[in-house]
Amino acid sequence: MRLSTAVRKAALAGAALGLVSFPNPTPTWAATKGAIKKSAPRYFFQLRDVKGGSTIDPALKTYAGEALKADLAARPEWASDIDATSPEALLAELDKRKLRGFNVTVRFEEVRNEVKPPKPGGRFNQLAVNVRLTVFGTTVAEEKLAFSGDGEAGLEAEVPEKRIEAEGLGLTKDAIKDAVKQAVDQAVLKLSIAQSGPHGGARKKTK
Repeated sequence: MRLSTAVRKAALAGAALGLVSFPNPTPTWAATKGAIKKSAPRYFFQLRDVKGGSTIDPALKTYAGEALKADLAARPEWASDIDATSPEALLAELDKRKLRGFNVTVRFEEVRNEVKPPKPGGRFNQLAVNVRLTVFGTTVAEEKLAFSGDGEAGLEAEVPEKRIEAEGLGLTKDAIKDAVKQAVDQAVLKLSIAQSGPHGGARKKTK
């Protein structure tokens, strides 16, 4: 892109006064290496069946599992691209890639829907949805609990009587997604400060 003469002169004058800085178009190797290292996965996850009582709609369990998978997959420190044919093969690949592996799932604690009277001046009833859940992970090698996080989200909306069921499903899914993110944030924070070794096992002290 060409600059006009006036713009070039202004830029040069600003640079002389220290008011304008020209960015380095070529990133340094140290910066590039640091970015690559920062984004490299540290953990591997595979989903397990979502847990919840018989009152939890199976469709909501499926959605919760999908929400958990999408949330973790969006985090650069987590990977899920190992397609091992056996537990031994999985452990070997984790060792090769220096990843700590976990079986991860969601457990519903509560899903509550409540229809409230309209707000003053409102036409429609208020539909209130509240979701409480737990995200936890166990080590793939020993199947020991390695981390957990709790999430809770509540939403309300004015809903016509005929739309309560349909709108309720949408609100519940939104609340699940918010609660999953909250639980994963908490679980990942706990995991990041834990002293762990290969496959998520406790690191042994050396003399």
